[in-house]
Amino acid sequence: MLRTNAILLFLGDAIVFVGGLFLALVIRYQELPEQAILREHLDTFTGVFVLWAVVFLAAGLYDTKVNLSRKQIPGIVMRAQTVNLALAAAVFFLNPVGLTPKTTLAIYLAITTIGIVAWRLFLFPMFASKRSERALIVGSGEEAHALSRILNEGKFFTFIVAEVVDPASYTDAAALRAALERYITEHTVTMVIGDMHSDRATAVVPIFYELAFKNEGVAFLSLHSLYEQIFHRIPPSLVKESWILENVSTVPHALDDVLKDTFDILAAVLFGIITLPFYPFVWAAIKLEDGGPIFYATDRIGQYGRTIRIVKFRTMNGQDRGQDALRSSLAVTKVGKFLRKTRIDEFPQVWNVLRGDLSFIGPRPEMPALAQVYAERIPYYTMRHLIKPGLSGWAQINDFDVPRSGIDVERTIAKLSFDLYYLKHRSFLLDLEIAVKTAKALLMRSGT
Repeated sequence: MLRTNAILLFLGDAIVFVGGLFLALVIRYQELPEQAILREHLDTFTGVFVLWAVVFLAAGLYDTKVNLSRKQIPGIVMRAQTVNLALAAAVFFLNPVGLTPKTTLAIYLAITTIGIVAWRLFLFPMFASKRSERALIVGSGEEAHALSRILNEGKFFTFIVAEVVDPASYTDAAALRAALERYITEHTVTMVIGDMHSDRATAVVPIFYELAFKNEGVAFLSLHSLYEQIFHRIPPSLVKESWILENVSTVPHALDDVLKDTFDILAAVLFGIITLPFYPFVWAAIKLEDGGPIFYATDRIGQYGRTIRIVKFRTMNGQDRGQDALRSSLAVTKVGKFLRKTRIDEFPQVWNVLRGDLSFIGPRPEMPALAQVYAERIPYYTMRHLIKPGLSGWAQINDFDVPRSGIDVERTIAKLSFDLYYLKHRSFLLDLEIAVKTAKALLMRSGT
C-alpha cells in the first residue's frame, strides 16, 4: 500500500511535469505548439524531469511512511523547486548545445510549482490508498499525546495511532516488552514511534532493537524527530547540553551570512524609502489621539547579549523602563492597536537594520528585564542570543500566540522551541521563506 502511494505520487508529478511543459509553451507562444517544437522541448526537458524527481526524493516528497502534513507541503515544494531552478540553469545555460529557454523555463517553473502543490494537497488524497496502517507511540508527556492527536486528525498521514504507551507505567523492561508485543499483534502495527531520549531510554531502546528484528514489517521512528518535522519546533524535553552541542553552532555560515547581510542592507534601503511617506500620517494620528510622543525608544537584548536601542512608533499610553516591564500596567491606544496589527509600528526599526543592530529575520529581541527573568527560569534561554535578532522570525510565523507584555514563562518556552528550531536549521532559504510568509501575514493583516 505504501509503495502504491509512492508510485501514485511520482506518476502525478510526472503528469504535472509533462503537462506543465505543454501549458508553458502555449503561454510562451500564444498558440498550441507545433509537434516539432513540443518534441524538441520534451527531448531537452527529459533530463530535467529526472533531476527534479531525484530532488523531490531527497526532499522527502515521496516518503509515504510518514507523509507530509498539509502545512509542510508548500514550503518543502518551494525549497525543492529553488534547487531545481539551479539545476535547470546548469543544464540549459551552461550547456552550449541545445535549447536556452529562459522565458519558457520561468513560466514552466511557476506552473509546475503550483501544479505539484495542488496535486499533493487536493488530488492525491482522493486517489491514495486509505489509511489502514497502525502505529504505536511509546513515550511520556504532552509531546507524545500532541503527536498522537495531530497524526489521527491529519488527512495526509498514511497511518493512525492505535495506542500511546507510557513506559513509566510499567514496572520493568520485561513487562514493557510484553505489552509492546501484544499491542503490535492486536493492532497489526507497522510503525513504532519511540522516545529515544527519555530517562528510560537506556531500558526502552534495547527493546525497540529486539522488536525491530523480531517483527517483520515493523518500522521504528524517533518521536522527537517526527515531532520536529510536523510541528516545526524543537521538543522542549529534548533540549539539554548534548542537544545544544550537536545542533547549535557558533561557527559562521559563510555563504548564508553574506547573503543575509547583503539582503538586509538592500532591503532596508528599499523599505526605508518606500515607508518614509507613511511617517507624516502616523505622526498626525498619534498626535490627534493623545498628543504624546511619536516614537518609542527602548532597550533590547541583541546578539551575544549586548544591549541595543531600537525605535518604534509609540503604540501604548506610556513607556515601560527597566523593571517596570515585569509588571506593566500600560494599555494599547486605539491608533496603536491599528499600528500593531498592520506592523506599521515596526517601520522605524529599518534604521536599526541599517546600523547592524537588527536583521530582517531572526529571533525577536526581548527587553533586558524580561530576558533576565527568562534566563533564570528557562534552561538555555540565552541560546537565542547567539545570532542577531530580527524584525520577524520563525516563532512569529508559526506561533501567533506569542507573549506580548509582562512575564509569561510558559508561552516563552514555546517561543524558545521555535527559536531553537531556527538556530538548528538557519539558512538563507529559510530566511526567504520567513520573509515571504511575513509579507503574506502583513497583507492579510494577520501579523502579530
